[in-house]
Amino acid sequence: MLKRWTEIWSSFPAAHKRRCTQGLAAYALLTTLCVLWISTQAGRTLESLQAEVPSVTATVRNVYTTPQITSVSGTAAPPANPLPPVVDDGRTYISVIISNLGLSSLETQRAIEDLPAQFTLAFSPYTGDVRSWVSKAVAANHEALMLVPMETADYPENDPGPRALSSRLSDKANNANLEWLLSRGDGTDGVMNMMGSRYLTDKKRLFSTFTTLRGNDAMFIETPGIEDSTASAAAAQTGLPFMQANLRIDKIPTDDAISDQLSRLESDARKYGYAIGIAQPYPVTLNILKAWAAGLAAKGIILAPLKTIWRHKKHYIPKPSSPATAPVKAADAASPPVAAPSAVPPPQSQLRQP
Repeated sequence: MLKRWTEIWSSFPAAHKRRCTQGLAAYALLTTLCVLWISTQAGRTLESLQAEVPSVTATVRNVYTTPQITSVSGTAAPPANPLPPVVDDGRTYISVIISNLGLSSLETQRAIEDLPAQFTLAFSPYTGDVRSWVSKAVAANHEALMLVPMETADYPENDPGPRALSSRLSDKANNANLEWLLSRGDGTDGVMNMMGSRYLTDKKRLFSTFTTLRGNDAMFIETPGIEDSTASAAAAQTGLPFMQANLRIDKIPTDDAISDQLSRLESDARKYGYAIGIAQPYPVTLNILKAWAAGLAAKGIILAPLKTIWRHKKHYIPKPSSPATAPVKAADAASPPVAAPSAVPPPQSQLRQP
């Protein structure tokens, strides 16, 4: 074998032999230097090496800690800025919310320009120019809300759409969706649920959502007909301004049916100090509401934004006269059946917006 390698080496040109010899010499020199460096550093300890690594220290002056949920029945920390108590001014108020605006340019423009400024306008997040519509509404002195899509009891058969808040998502994912939805409505005063017959029964998820809304100085309006809703309890726990609407004015969009619902709304307002109705921007609805609003003051009732009611009236939770009139799925429909509401006293822990 050695003879064979000798013959191969002898067959190489002289220049190749010289380069090979130089390479081996360089490798030997590098190896020797590494051995010498290691031998000189052998006495150093790990502690001495760590001591030579630069370090930086910082002083933390303030720390904000997000409340953690340990159980559904847990108690929230008191809000940083508690809301003042209600001082009832003795007046009778009605607030009307025109919902699902932004989807039709003609109907949205008419609601903004043709209705009195006391009407509250609620916008769908699923329209590309929602920010422009909200700006126009605010410029016309309307109170504005953003609709927040929420998981339904029969999802995915009844799908609230993309960016919907869901019990299937984590609090982090839901809050990311909520922040996106809120960013679509700069200048709005709060939000109203769109569907939500499942999500509004999940107090744990609502706690996180309402904490985020509270941090954004928003109010929350709940649509009627949500069975087993925990929204009122979650709002009281987090200090979020919360009110529930009494009825849908145009669940049946005919002249007689709308007039009947408006009469019920007036009756509730006289009985409890205020009432809240929700309507769609149908042409027949807008026509009737404009004429109705013009004669409301003569009946001793004031048409007012939600914030006015929140500051001046004690709150109650309307509920249907019988469970059969407000099934869960109906709450997620476009025009669910709603019965004339009654009332219960507000919870003692309910807080108010300044």
